[in-house]
Amino acid sequence: MNVCLNGDFFPAEAPLLPVHNRSYKWGDGVFETMKVFRGKLLLENLHFERLLTSLRILQIGTNVALHRDTMVAQVLELCRQNDCSHHARVRLAVYRTEENAAGYSIEALPLDDHVSEWSEEGLNLVLFPYARKSMDAFANLKSANFLPYVMAQRHATERGADDALVINAQNHLCDSSKANLFLIKDEIIYTPALHQGCVNGVMRRVVIDEAKKMGFRLHQDEVTEEQVIAAGEVFLTNAIQIIRWVARYKDSEYGFAQTRQLFTAVKATIFRGLC
Repeated sequence: MNVCLNGDFFPAEAPLLPVHNRSYKWGDGVFETMKVFRGKLLLENLHFERLLTSLRILQIGTNVALHRDTMVAQVLELCRQNDCSHHARVRLAVYRTEENAAGYSIEALPLDDHVSEWSEEGLNLVLFPYARKSMDAFANLKSANFLPYVMAQRHATERGADDALVINAQNHLCDSSKANLFLIKDEIIYTPALHQGCVNGVMRRVVIDEAKKMGFRLHQDEVTEEQVIAAGEVFLTNAIQIIRWVARYKDSEYGFAQTRQLFTAVKATIFRGLC
């Protein structure tokens, strides 16, 4: 397997980043997790819109090397080199250099086709109680400083769960260790608003847009644990798995009928012309 660092390709095991790299030392950067399917980078516009917005917020200078067409070409070339152009998980990480320019790395790994299919097996969630996500100007970024989410996933794994819900500074639900949170009750879809500190997920945006087209009422605001416990359906979204329905949280069990309808509509939009 190969990786790409600042436009050049290297074996994945090559020692590439120096110890003074600012992302390694300080978490000074952001990343995008993206999916390639049949040689096409899915949701390309949304990913690069979010990336450039994040760099502006962090005041990281952009340069010619970060031109979108150049980056997409390098992503697809890396997928070709790693023999995963059919279906790949791509991680594009951008960090601040000592000159306040943008350095970057790209990784690409193969995905099984089932990851983009509806799963009949629902997720089992727990709550991660040991961190509080901030609600500041940087809270919506996919920051390289990802420690609360890393520890939340470890917490879930240690307890035999699939994922863990993360709470914010006001003890409201924010998102999960690797996805945005949605719930359905009485034909209304609820999701934490961006001001609640959740990551501004690309798939979150797609799901919200598609839900509106389908006639759902959307409520973006505070979401409490009590609301999740009382919900009829709960689901998580991210760029790799699209939508995964939640079967259990604490003593609550959930259905998936409306969630599956939404999954079908979202998948059709994302993969239009590719399947």
